[in-house]
Amino acid sequence: MPHQVHQRKFGRKTAQRRTMLKNLTLSVLRYERVKTTEAKAKEIRRFVDKMINLGKDGSLEARRRAQGWLPEQVIVEKVFDDLAKRYPDRNSGYLRMTHLARRVGDSAPLMLLELMPSVEETKTEAEAEAAPKRRRLTIPGRRAKPAAAETTKAESTKAAKASTPAKKPAVRKKTTAGAKEA
Repeated sequence: MPHQVHQRKFGRKTAQRRTMLKNLTLSVLRYERVKTTEAKAKEIRRFVDKMINLGKDGSLEARRRAQGWLPEQVIVEKVFDDLAKRYPDRNSGYLRMTHLARRVGDSAPLMLLELMPSVEETKTEAEAEAAPKRRRLTIPGRRAKPAAAETTKAESTKAAKASTPAKKPAVRKKTTAGAKEA
């Protein structure tokens, strides 16, 4: 009895399950972003890692193994040319799995599969965040705040008291219950 050999069956026969896994692997590598169920997502990450590692190997044997699993030659070329160069330092974990809301029809848990960005892509995102923010336009109703260095705390409290309008005395409204009492 083989121990610790687990595989999800998905209620399909072997050929159908294998075809589904091939097609889902192909979709992830083609679109780099796929929405699927949680069980399929957890199963498919093994195959995506394997294909990208074959692309990083780059040998003829690895190319033939990738062609045996992936039915489209264009995607095999993408794996060996683009994706292999995108992850030079990474050995696995090429997919980011994000939980989504449950599917409406059968309430199945969904996940979003995305290929991780390369090192260069994350650097450009960090540079974009470090760039200065756009200055907000002043809207006529918005008050301009004085600079903290120019005003002292005492001056700012005086200005705050002066700018607040005087409160009117509270006026009681007459209600029908109050009119009956009077």
